[in-house]
Amino acid sequence: MDQLLDLYDYGTSDRPLNFKPTLSDVIRHDRVSTRSYFVGGNPIYPHDHGFLNHGWKQVNFQSAVGPLPNPGGLSFSDMGQYSFVDGSGVITRADYTFVYHKRDGLVLISLHHSSLTWVPSEDT
Repeated sequence: MDQLLDLYDYGTSDRPLNFKPTLSDVIRHDRVSTRSYFVGGNPIYPHDHGFLNHGWKQVNFQSAVGPLPNPGGLSFSDMGQYSFVDGSGVITRADYTFVYHKRDGLVLISLHHSSLTWVPSEDT
C-alpha cells in the first residue's frame, strides 16, 4: 500500500495534493485521507470502503492525448478514461485527469481527478 501512496505528492499547506477519487465526493489533500479511500476502515471517512477492496483484476488506460508537457517543462498532464475489471468481468469506467511533476528525481502526482464516466440515458 505504501508504494501506491508514495506516488502522490502531498505538498505543503500552500500547495497541497488535490485528489478527487472515483467513488467518493470527498477531495483528499493528505496521506491519511488518501489511504482511507484506497483501503477503507477509517472512522473519520465512514463512506470509504476501500477502492482496492473491489477485487479489481485489471485496469486499462485510454489516454486522450497525453501525457502532455506543461509550459516550463516542470510538469506533465494526462486526461482520458480507464476501465477497471473485477473478478467477475464487470467493467467500471471512469474519466481521469492527472498532473505529474518531478521532485527529487521522482515523478509524483500532484492532481488526480477521477469520476465515473457519464453514460447518456436513452431519452437524451
